[in-house]
Amino acid sequence: MTDVIPLIPEAPATFADDAADIGALAAQGETPPNERNRKSVSQKKLEKRIVRLTGQAVTDFDMIREGDKIMVAMSGGKDSAYLADLLKETYGMRLLGFIIDINYEYPETFENAKTIARKLDLPYVVFRQEPEAMRRYYRFLFTEKALLQPDGGQVCTFCGRFLIHSACAFARRMGILLVFSGHNPDQIFLMGESIHNTPEQDVLIEFLMETLSEETGKALARWRESYGEPELPLFPDSIHVEGTELLFPFQYFPYRPEAMMRHVRERLQWLPIKRFSKTYIASGCRLVKLWAYMAYLNNTNSYVDFEFCNQIRNGTLSADTVRQFYEQAEIDYEELAELIAELDMAGPMKALLTPYGEKAEALLRLLP
Repeated sequence: MTDVIPLIPEAPATFADDAADIGALAAQGETPPNERNRKSVSQKKLEKRIVRLTGQAVTDFDMIREGDKIMVAMSGGKDSAYLADLLKETYGMRLLGFIIDINYEYPETFENAKTIARKLDLPYVVFRQEPEAMRRYYRFLFTEKALLQPDGGQVCTFCGRFLIHSACAFARRMGILLVFSGHNPDQIFLMGESIHNTPEQDVLIEFLMETLSEETGKALARWRESYGEPELPLFPDSIHVEGTELLFPFQYFPYRPEAMMRHVRERLQWLPIKRFSKTYIASGCRLVKLWAYMAYLNNTNSYVDFEFCNQIRNGTLSADTVRQFYEQAEIDYEELAELIAELDMAGPMKALLTPYGEKAEALLRLLP
């Protein structure tokens, strides 16, 4: 494993250069009261839901009986590793691990996922998307002007929904009843799937879902203009697929990322992916670096920044950990240039970057 080394050492840039102080962003929040009681009630809700779906009795350590078909999405990250361990060891579920390959992950992603599967004695499948289809898809998401957001968030928004939908569609074809996903509470909220909402949050979710519906329609129309009807469900109306049930356990169980990371490192030999910072927090996807760079150029915070803020407010992530992450996160211009070349979008990216002038010069110099 190697850390990111900036191409231009005389002036290393960091994502913290123009970011607001993370502590200030996260200041003044209260930890939800009675978390222990809520945990108990939430876990019971999850168990009742599984009972309804499976028609079987549930006990503390026998939620699913032998022979049931259950799938867990495995990204190689700490969240899905912890979830697989929880479902297998605490609740005795017989799981199929599902690893999706979009052709733009770091090798450690698959090494971690396979290590976890072997440690838990899980059968798993690697579902590989066709490389050219993925290259076209991500080039479209990064360069289609009608979709661009200042923080580059359109990439993860559309890609995330496509991947979840793909997992559920695979499960349906295989006759799998339940799909578990390790998304964290903030990600669940942004997908409109959260069950713990205040009235104000419900209003926000309604607005987000209306906006997402409009953006999905716009993206699909633009894609059809350029490429015709998509062969894959690149812009699904819903992440759910009829015939299988999608569950997000981390809205039923407390989400404590640092404790979870310690658990999977000690128990499952999971290794942090340090491609973004020497302080590990997130992601094994190479594309994240490019949209994070766009947020840096636009002097804006990404959705990941706000996830960190919420986790600091909730007491599940320390401000010092997040601060260290940003202090150690450097922009690897050479890697960004290589990724742009792989996506065959040097021309469109140069057009997008040129208006930023000197701030984008380090990357522009590397593009043909």
